[in-house]
Amino acid sequence: MKTILIPTYFDDQCFTELQQIVENSANEKFNLIFFHAYKLTDSISDLLMLSRRTTEYGQIPEQFHKSCYDFKANNDNVASIRIEYFYGNTIAAFRNFVEANEITEVYFPKNYKFSQISKHSLDPSILLAKCKIPTYQPAPLQIRKIEEQVSMAM
Repeated sequence: MKTILIPTYFDDQCFTELQQIVENSANEKFNLIFFHAYKLTDSISDLLMLSRRTTEYGQIPEQFHKSCYDFKANNDNVASIRIEYFYGNTIAAFRNFVEANEITEVYFPKNYKFSQISKHSLDPSILLAKCKIPTYQPAPLQIRKIEEQVSMAM
């Protein structure tokens, strides 16, 4: 079973493009893990309280939770959907995160634009580029629609 890591800033529009994974994996079950990366703080008190952090979970819009639930309910091959946070800025720490979550593939659209949800948010593209995990990069949705229209016209 595949476990696919998806960088997110909790915008529920990513589910439109995720439908491609479902269509390309008709008979295969997989887990989806949405993640957001945060820089590790230098403050000792923040580090001590890291396991008790709930402010990050409060930044996830209710609509995103609903979209996760609906996406799983409408796609039989989605075994689970989870939301995880990565704290750190080193490749070694990120590889440990990937190994601990048994990630087999990364879904990283070419048109992904990083957006901070906090002052400590970290752009995951640097980590993803260096971690050497197979990456699924669909063409941007608008380009695919134009290509489909051209091929249908021929």
